[in-house]
Amino acid sequence: MEPENHTKATLVDLLDRILDKGLVIHADLIVSVAGIPLIGLNLKAALAGMETMVKYGMMKAWDERMRAQESEARSRKGAFLSNGEEVLLTAHGGWYCRHGLHPAWRYGHLYLTPERLCVYQHPFERMLFEVPLTGIVRLLMPEDAPSEDGKVRELHLVMADGHIEKLRCTEASQLRACLEELQVGAGITLDSTVWKTIWRGSRDDGPLPSMDAVCKSS
Repeated sequence: MEPENHTKATLVDLLDRILDKGLVIHADLIVSVAGIPLIGLNLKAALAGMETMVKYGMMKAWDERMRAQESEARSRKGAFLSNGEEVLLTAHGGWYCRHGLHPAWRYGHLYLTPERLCVYQHPFERMLFEVPLTGIVRLLMPEDAPSEDGKVRELHLVMADGHIEKLRCTEASQLRACLEELQVGAGITLDSTVWKTIWRGSRDDGPLPSMDAVCKSS
């Protein structure tokens, strides 16, 4: 086969040719100093589209394994939901994890059902955060939370034991409306000492507002 010179070939043509036909690199490299060989490098590499690789019997087992894993992951998608569990709201969201050496936001998909609220990571099939709705006492939308177009993207959940769980959601206002419609926290009271600890935080001393007033105005 004689090499051909295509003067009008573009980068797109070159990439298409490599992916379709493949490219094989075989090189021997010796690095020497003052005529003394010090480092030797034998390089063999093949570059092509996966279809071409499999056609020539290369990386076939790896390709089959990856396809099987992806198929299994797709079949497990939604398996964390109980049979017949209704999803009222789903959105991209995150949960602030205070555990470990470096507290940080962890992102996934947020799901709200009539029984619970959770943040789930589909690529790793891992539940990041889960809480029954009965464990939520109040809902807070902090004024200093990050916002886009004037819409607050953060929602804080006051839990029954007094600690606060922080969530970020592209539909934070809608999430709060859904939780209020489900009457989350209705009729549940929080010990005044616990509420005082939550409210104070980094605030200076001053009059302690009622929890209901803060939640309604936030």
